[in-house]
Amino acid sequence: MADDLEHWSCYTTSPERSLEIFEESRNKCPMAHSNEHEGFYLLLNYADVRSAMGDHKTYSSQPQVLRPMLPRKPIPALEMDPPQHKAWRELFSRAITPKTAPMMESFVREDINRHIDDFIERGSCDIVAELAEPVPAETICRLVGVDDALVPPIRKAAIEMFAAQGNPEEFGRKQAAFAALTVAEVHARRARPRDDYLSQLAALEVEGRQLDDADYVGLMAAFLGAGHHSTTSAMASLVNEVFVRPEVRDALIRDPAKIAVAVEEVLRLRPSFFGFFRRTTRPVEVAGAQIPTGCDVYMGWAAANRDPTVFESPTDFRIDRDNYRHMTFGFGIHTCPGASLARMELRVLLEELLRRMPDLKIEVQNPTYHFGGGDYCFIEALPVSFTPGPRQTTPVL
Repeated sequence: MADDLEHWSCYTTSPERSLEIFEESRNKCPMAHSNEHEGFYLLLNYADVRSAMGDHKTYSSQPQVLRPMLPRKPIPALEMDPPQHKAWRELFSRAITPKTAPMMESFVREDINRHIDDFIERGSCDIVAELAEPVPAETICRLVGVDDALVPPIRKAAIEMFAAQGNPEEFGRKQAAFAALTVAEVHARRARPRDDYLSQLAALEVEGRQLDDADYVGLMAAFLGAGHHSTTSAMASLVNEVFVRPEVRDALIRDPAKIAVAVEEVLRLRPSFFGFFRRTTRPVEVAGAQIPTGCDVYMGWAAANRDPTVFESPTDFRIDRDNYRHMTFGFGIHTCPGASLARMELRVLLEELLRRMPDLKIEVQNPTYHFGGGDYCFIEALPVSFTPGPRQTTPVL
């Protein structure tokens, strides 16, 4: 185990083996350390992770929250500490308010059913490629004001950029391609404003200056990284965890109110990001170990979500659980601003699948999870079958 820990990172170890290492370490070595990425400590217990996430003065989000470090500007708000954090966080608050999820629910339901119509007559599909991957991107692009025709190329550019996270040189090229698409949209709004969020961005000033192209790239990457990538992963996990358990599926059909519990349980059990990095600003003691100033510390959300002192039978998927205090959306000032939107998308997805394809069957045993673009964890493909059904809309010719 010591050797596994010394060489642990998302680039050296699979997600499933990582979860095993975290559990072994929790029992034998409360303060873990890896030599990867020039060395970092790992926080794996729920109490330690929550405490550190809530202490931005000791655990700084600067310079970046993923490793290796990349040649880019900080991601707005996510990689900033107060007082700078507040002004940039407000940019996201302009786009995502308490009214956003209820307002967008009908559009999300329409998008989900439109994609289901594309494959329901076949009786089979790859639920990732044909449903979980496009819907969150469409939701985020609609949220900020990107035209429908541009959603596929922007989605493709974003996926390729995030996938290059571990290769600084390749990341630079992919980021440039992503920037060419997204920045052009902001420039277009500056010339011809609309009633959308991109037009607001084009006119905004932050910290006494107008936003520049690098700022726009960072903002759009933040929206698509959190709102697209992570929700796609969660959707695939939700479908798999529910439909491999007929007793769970049937219970949700009988009692749809439990769907919200199933959503929280998959967020806990299968977080889209296993964790983010912080850097200490002062010496700190954790689990009896001294961490000096300037050290990288990994906030192990996936490990915290399976802490048996907080979650009974933590590796089980249960819809009778009443503890939703998982760390998947972070904690403290950096809690994900789009959490309510993601929860709504997941709930609506499951509602529509249970309504239209209640006998959906997962066609692969124990689908493999991969790391990509940093600590992003995902199922690459999820083939499913079901009784063919009718379309709800007439196809556009």
